Amino acid sequence: MERLTEENMIRVFDLHCDTPFYLKKKKTRYIAPSRLFSEGYLGAVFAHFIYPKAKHPFVDAVRMIASTADYLTRAGNLHPVRRYRDIAQDRANILMGVEGGHIFDVTFYQVEALYGLGIRVFTLTWNNSNNLAHSALDNDQKGLTRAGRSYVRKLRKYRVILDLSHASTRTVLDVCETADNPVIASHSCVRSLHPSFLRNISDPAIKAICNRGGVVGVNVSKYHLGNAGVAEHIDYLCQKFSVRGAAIGSDFDGINDPVISGPPGIARVEKALRAMGYKNKDIQRIFSDNFLRVFRGI
Repeated sequence: MERLTEENMIRVFDLHCDTPFYLKKKKTRYIAPSRLFSEGYLGAVFAHFIYPKAKHPFVDAVRMIASTADYLTRAGNLHPVRRYRDIAQDRANILMGVEGGHIFDVTFYQVEALYGLGIRVFTLTWNNSNNLAHSALDNDQKGLTRAGRSYVRKLRKYRVILDLSHASTRTVLDVCETADNPVIASHSCVRSLHPSFLRNISDPAIKAICNRGGVVGVNVSKYHLGNAGVAEHIDYLCQKFSVRGAAIGSDFDGINDPVISGPPGIARVEKALRAMGYKNKDIQRIFSDNFLRVFRGI
């Protein structure tokens, strides 16, 4: 097997890590931010998640974002980015996102405020539906609400990525028909390989995202993966749709059952893909280049 050097190693841009939850508590779990670059990461999307039952989810999200921003300011080996041209090659790049429309579904002013704080990835739902859209676990047949369509139209003026993980199939189709912004599903395993778990993404939804030039990031949760491995879910995306549509969205720090213990374990995914016949160029696309192409689009 070809052995890559430090200079040309295939690095990962992870589409979804819930690390801010632990940064606010001054703790670490699966992600140790200071080691991300040395462990093979080019970057990660740090998702800010607040439980739907919180009394003031928007306020709590702003507090968490402030905590992350403060941490990134002090961390010399991490590089916060808002634009593709800001990407550094010698540090782990951190792009900030929010997860769940219940954080920003009361008024569009909340979206504007989050954008001003540096949020560039907006995940429209979590496991719960909200005022904007329906989630897959709640109702896979219902999509954007009237307010949701209005939000999506207004977002055309902003340089943001719409993240459709957790969203119902109908929501994904509605967004792909309505939005001008780039679309992704940051941390979604393939429903066809684990049909009983509706949180996974369906083939029609994958097709709609890929047709828009977006990507689907496979996560590393055993429950999401079912009987298939991470590489098998990636291979399904590549074979049925396109190598251009596959990515990594680990969901580290947001799941309790990862099949790999942290960023260094993604080397096992690379090894499995090589065993399936994938070459450096395609693995590079899957691990980072596909998402960077989407990021460049904003």
